[in-house]
Amino acid sequence: MDEKVRKQKFLQLQFCMLLLVCTLLPDLGSLLGLPDFSVSVFCSQLVGVIGAGWALYAFYKSGPMPVPFLCLAGGGIVIGLLSLIPDMPAWLDYVGLIALLVALFMSAGALGIRWKNSGSQGAYLVLMALLLHVYDSIGDSTMTGIAALIGLVLFFVGLGKLKQSVDQKGAQGVSRLKIAVILGIVAVVFGWIPLLGGIVAGILLIIGFIIEFLGYGSMMQSASLGTEGQAGAGKLRISMIILLIAAIIDLFPLTGMVVGLISLAALWLVFKGWSMILVGLERYN
Repeated sequence: MDEKVRKQKFLQLQFCMLLLVCTLLPDLGSLLGLPDFSVSVFCSQLVGVIGAGWALYAFYKSGPMPVPFLCLAGGGIVIGLLSLIPDMPAWLDYVGLIALLVALFMSAGALGIRWKNSGSQGAYLVLMALLLHVYDSIGDSTMTGIAALIGLVLFFVGLGKLKQSVDQKGAQGVSRLKIAVILGIVAVVFGWIPLLGGIVAGILLIIGFIIEFLGYGSMMQSASLGTEGQAGAGKLRISMIILLIAAIIDLFPLTGMVVGLISLAALWLVFKGWSMILVGLERYN
């Protein structure tokens, strides 16, 4: 397995394991013993199991890996598969959640992944952060909401690293993305305020959406990302449009399943887009 494919498989493994973690997060309904089945969460969990299992098997075939990591990652994926079966004990989810979280932190060292520059590290962090943020549209629980807020903070940190490795156009795009993230965090705070807070939050989110869209537009013109990274920025703009459509549909009642599935499609584009940006950074920096 050459270095480029190895890093792409690593991104797939990390992204899908984190997606599994999100699906295994407890919510109020499950803690109270209430039925909480969701088609979109089920589909997300299935995608996580298949994607992570496929990537882990590719690494297993390419050469030996540390046994503790293989047991944790493989065990967490198997538990994620078993938890798709109805009436499985709730504690099994918690075991899988812990195993996958530990495996996530072990992955880079266990698989010998080293990024060539700080920009690549930043793009990797942004990819993981956006998964946490976007998944809230699918899971829509208290825990996924908290994860989404953590994702925004990590997004901001990752952009700071990314800015160090891009040219003027890229830096302009990253700066716009950082402004959009700040507006998103402020919007979350205003969203906790009754009545007028929701209106202010909505206005901030609309402004942030426009600025983020323009930011990806600038990144599409960044030579430091290469043609692959520029195309990745274009995919991220498409993902934003899809998420906007999901947000509009969400205004209507009984559309949660549709919104979740649309958000899952957008999440796939987020993965493809930032993976292409990361590959471009590795190649041209």
